[in-house]
Amino acid sequence: MKRKLKILGYGTLITLFGYYFYPENQLIKGQKADKIVVYKTDHVLKLYYQGEIIASYSVSISKKGQDAKKKCGDHLTPEGQFQIKKRTWSAYHKAIDVGYGCDVLIHGQKYGWVGKFHRWKDWTLGCIALTNPEIDEIYDAVDNGCTIEIMP
Repeated sequence: MKRKLKILGYGTLITLFGYYFYPENQLIKGQKADKIVVYKTDHVLKLYYQGEIIASYSVSISKKGQDAKKKCGDHLTPEGQFQIKKRTWSAYHKAIDVGYGCDVLIHGQKYGWVGKFHRWKDWTLGCIALTNPEIDEIYDAVDNGCTIEIMP
């Protein structure tokens, strides 16, 4: 019994290690996006260029659930169409203001070592969260004024 538990433990550890370090699709260096679409129910952010999907990322959203933001301070992720603005400073690794107001951001993580594990549970106060390498890619790919559409 002890041997089986040990093997199970090692197998779990190897699986988690593989999940954490498995490389995912990345943008080509210098590639630009002209639209961001977030699908809250699917926990997906997609980047578009001239109507074509160029990248897709798994995201975490509001820990309060799937409802649409109704007012500042309700800690829900908004829905609708907005214009982004890159932030030069953030408490997170990097951040892009969604344009809704109320500090709703697309951002990385304070603690980068968490990596992809942040996706296992919605944890934000209404923001859209990614890994630090993912927000780096997105930050470089979009310009201020880029359209973001947040869907239910």
